[in-house]
Amino acid sequence: MIFGWSMGAAIALQLASHPRHEGLIAALVLDSPVLNWTEVIKANCASSGLPSAAGHLAIRWLTLHPLARAVGLPERIPLRSFDWSTRAADLTMPTLILHGTRDDSVPIQLSQALRGVRPDLVELEPFDAGHTLCWNTDPDRWRYAVTMWLTSRVPR
Repeated sequence: MIFGWSMGAAIALQLASHPRHEGLIAALVLDSPVLNWTEVIKANCASSGLPSAAGHLAIRWLTLHPLARAVGLPERIPLRSFDWSTRAADLTMPTLILHGTRDDSVPIQLSQALRGVRPDLVELEPFDAGHTLCWNTDPDRWRYAVTMWLTSRVPR
């Protein structure tokens, strides 16, 4: 089982989807997961009060080789390969997502969309919380949700 919060959840998904780890990971528990970097960048630009064009420009600076090099990146960042809304078929293990309905950094709609596409594998537990604050908002409910889900999904 792999557990990850926010960007750590995005890393957990990448790790779990790598063929080298096939059969080694029984489940994923993701809290406020970054499932689509393009949408998260745009959401964070908007919540910062920047015009929507800023998000589109930021994405180009990260994904186009000459622009990425200009800002000091050794290579472009392939944001599409981190987009789980289009890679939903690559998800092969039971996944619990805990996500705050008031998350203004990573919109809960991304988690809802993944659950909608993969209801066979993805369960979503919403909390009245901001980004990565599900446990802080209701630690007893958080522990209960994770414990019950793991008990029912992961063999010992």
